[in-house]
Amino acid sequence: MKKIIWSPVLFSTLVFFGVSAGAQNLVLTNAAVFTVNDTRDWAEAVAIDADGFIVAVGSATEVIAQAGPQADVVDLAGKMVLPGFQDIHVHAAEAGINAVLCPFEAFDDLEGHIASVTECTKNGETGPWVLGANVNMVNLLELHDNPVAVLDVVVPDRPVLILDDIGHGAWANSRALEAVGYDRAVDQNNGNIILRNAAGTPNGIVLENAPHNLRSAAFPPTQGNLDFAYDSLLDAAAELNRNGITSVSDAGGYWPQGHHQVWNWAEDAGVLTLRASNAFYIYPDRPLDDQLSELRAIFHNDPDRRVRFNVAKIYVDGILSQATGALLEPYEKALALPTEEERGFLYFEKQALFRAARELSAAGFQLHFHVTGDYGTRLALDAIEQADPQSGPHRLTHIYLAHPSDYPRFAELNVIADLQLAPSALSAEYQNFIGAFIGDRVDRLLPAGALLDAGATVTLSSDWDADELNPMVKIAAAVGRENNGFPDVASAIEAMTINAAIALRHADRTGSIEVGKFADLVVLSGNILDMPISEIATVTIEATLLQGEVVFDRVGQFER
Repeated sequence: MKKIIWSPVLFSTLVFFGVSAGAQNLVLTNAAVFTVNDTRDWAEAVAIDADGFIVAVGSATEVIAQAGPQADVVDLAGKMVLPGFQDIHVHAAEAGINAVLCPFEAFDDLEGHIASVTECTKNGETGPWVLGANVNMVNLLELHDNPVAVLDVVVPDRPVLILDDIGHGAWANSRALEAVGYDRAVDQNNGNIILRNAAGTPNGIVLENAPHNLRSAAFPPTQGNLDFAYDSLLDAAAELNRNGITSVSDAGGYWPQGHHQVWNWAEDAGVLTLRASNAFYIYPDRPLDDQLSELRAIFHNDPDRRVRFNVAKIYVDGILSQATGALLEPYEKALALPTEEERGFLYFEKQALFRAARELSAAGFQLHFHVTGDYGTRLALDAIEQADPQSGPHRLTHIYLAHPSDYPRFAELNVIADLQLAPSALSAEYQNFIGAFIGDRVDRLLPAGALLDAGATVTLSSDWDADELNPMVKIAAAVGRENNGFPDVASAIEAMTINAAIALRHADRTGSIEVGKFADLVVLSGNILDMPISEIATVTIEATLLQGEVVFDRVGQFER
């Protein structure tokens, strides 16, 4: 990827078609338009027709002349215009729902947690369940060896579910455990980790897949819950638009909660301000054939719709900070893990994973693998080797570790490498923390640069609301990283525009500013290709357009 150097001389050749002088066209002019097209051209004006398609890109004089005297001309006073950002790993509907969960202090003492639970019982927005979030499970187990008993004393008559601070665990009372059968569950290789006390009964801490079943029980698809999820989705869409984001993939996909319905409702009502290529979560503890039967009935992949449900989200392993990410070599000896746990955890047995990849891809699903450890990454790549490429490109997300010998396989197999490079994940504190789990392997943590060098198509996503959403912050962090970062700002922009559009399978319609594509655009307060990296995070999103419609306008510059 060559370095793009700003030149004040904009390309003068106007590209246009189909501009009618009588139509109510929109022209954005006096702008620094970085097209992200094949030649990475610059322009100073863009014309958009009444249907929201880009019909001209070039110099201001020529674009305005072609747009006609009836065009609405917006002078952007030198602001930057990019293709709308595309975030291929968010939790949109969940973000709004999570906002009403009672907040806990992750590393509080036991008395503090008890006080938070007591206060949480007064929250009338969560129905019969008492629901909270942000407790650190490792800290909790250091405070009490049987946390279920603590909740049972405080709330004996209602189910209680407190989600953890990293998205892979939960704390539940006996009523909640009983609601999903965890009180009588036996240990088995089905993706669920149900921790036990000295007596051998569940201690109230469940990990990995197990919290998902509790969430489904807490949020059944009642009309009230669906209405709430619908409102939450619209709030989330507005927040995404405020951050310049026009396309997403909702990676939660917990279809038993009915969230797919609210996306469809929003599109049918004409109020959805995003394009979305969304996922269905594949439960490791449910028969695959049964899931396939249900998911085929709600699968849809019409490219003319704003919403598609065409992705299968498959967890391969857990997370490194819980020692459940699957590793090729053991975790650090100082962790004193049992022999059977020293290389982490798999949601699916290997052959079951491969079968899921084959059958889901054959049914038309694009595969989206959650991987954190280098063995998890390798298994996902092996699974994609067996999958139907016609439903791809398939992708891996997170990729905290991959063995260097597997880097070239991403390009060879046409696999998208999706990473989250938020400042929190790149901090020295986090590196030291993860180093306690994986030792020297921390030097190749989140290998974005190495994957780019190996020819992979790399995207930058957020995992919002678990992490930072603002694209400016992510671009600054990704480019400013000393080791394994992005080589320049232009390549980071590509990761969040055209590369993401390739991953979402609509690069023929979005992802660059070209004639014939949708006018999915973002206006920035400054030219991020012409400023120090340290200033990029301060740049503001001024406006966001989806198919020519202004869905966010910070200061009303598009008001007429």
